[in-house]
Amino acid sequence: MNVGLVGYGKMGAGIFRLLAGRDFGTVVHGRDQNKCCEHAERYFKSLERAVKRGRLAPDEYDAKLRSIKFTADYADLAHCDLVIESAVEDQATKLEIFRRLEDVTRPDAALVTNTSSLSISQMAAHLVHPERFCGLHFFYPVPLIDLVEIIRTDSAPSQLIERLRALAAALGRKSITVKDAPGSMINAILGYYYIESLYVLEEGKMGPSAIDRLAKRFFYVGPCESMDMIGTDFLVDALKRSATPGSICPLRWDLNPDGSVMAETAASADSFFAPALLTRLLAAGRLGRKTGRGIYLYQNEKPHDDELGFYHSPKAPYLAPRRQTEEMISLRLLHAVLNGSLQCLAKGMASAEDIDIGVREILQMKDGPFTLMETMGDAKFERRCKELTAIAGERFQPHHLPPTHFHP
Repeated sequence: MNVGLVGYGKMGAGIFRLLAGRDFGTVVHGRDQNKCCEHAERYFKSLERAVKRGRLAPDEYDAKLRSIKFTADYADLAHCDLVIESAVEDQATKLEIFRRLEDVTRPDAALVTNTSSLSISQMAAHLVHPERFCGLHFFYPVPLIDLVEIIRTDSAPSQLIERLRALAAALGRKSITVKDAPGSMINAILGYYYIESLYVLEEGKMGPSAIDRLAKRFFYVGPCESMDMIGTDFLVDALKRSATPGSICPLRWDLNPDGSVMAETAASADSFFAPALLTRLLAAGRLGRKTGRGIYLYQNEKPHDDELGFYHSPKAPYLAPRRQTEEMISLRLLHAVLNGSLQCLAKGMASAEDIDIGVREILQMKDGPFTLMETMGDAKFERRCKELTAIAGERFQPHHLPPTHFHP
């Protein structure tokens, strides 16, 4: 198979490494030929070092020289069976790329986007051949997350979905098939997790290291360390892009930096407030690990809590009214993920099985959310929801079938 890749930023470079580790012919397209030459030189020098150290056979090196190309010419993508776009998250930029790809690629070539926040269906509506187009969303960092979302549109035939499933399997990735909606389905579920952790942080009783420690009772990665890895600016941009009608994670962005509510704005019944702390982090230039300051402060790349007063949002309307046990905090984080999963199922985003697989993989849980709820049982699940609602608010009130109705 010959695979094209348009875009060589952080995500594109990660996807390239994945492709280059398999026996695909790979063409990487960039905007600037000089940059393409630099990328090629850097990559092939790394292979030469691998040969010298005995980690790569000379014939394998020769094969990669023949099968991998970096170019600024779209015509070099003409023979590709599939092209993955991984450019900046801007619809106009992506659409221009796909117009060029439709002009140069074969009629049977699949064209896919790695977008994590734009509507696949809206993009498809601007293409001449929407039946060739689909979403194929890898997760960052690509080498570490063995999951990919196949985002379908109404015009995508089942054969295209199967081709993408086969590609994911060949790349050693588990694939789930999801419906198109503003933002990635899995990222939206992560949004519930991140937002609840920020709500806890804004209560001013517990620092990020304690929250991450409690989260690890259920998940491999804590929410605060994860958000600092993503970057505050990127996280806010993704949350805002996905907070549109039909959103899985319907956020309201109408809080002042101290958490007080601005003049009331219209909002859907299921919407909830974006944490005021995000606004303060952005204003302070605390963008995460990349700036040395985010939710954590970093000294010699080691994270440290700031003073609790920095995180506190005394006027925020979502603060829990009283102090809670560590057990209750950990359950708030768990049920935030369960609620996001239930919201996705209610909106028909994916099957319970695929949601289970996706959330389990991304958070490295022992069991996925629906398996966990079934094990928990109706009575215990409902009791926990009532306890959390009494402590933290109506967002924990379940509006769904009992857990035993799900069969992942």
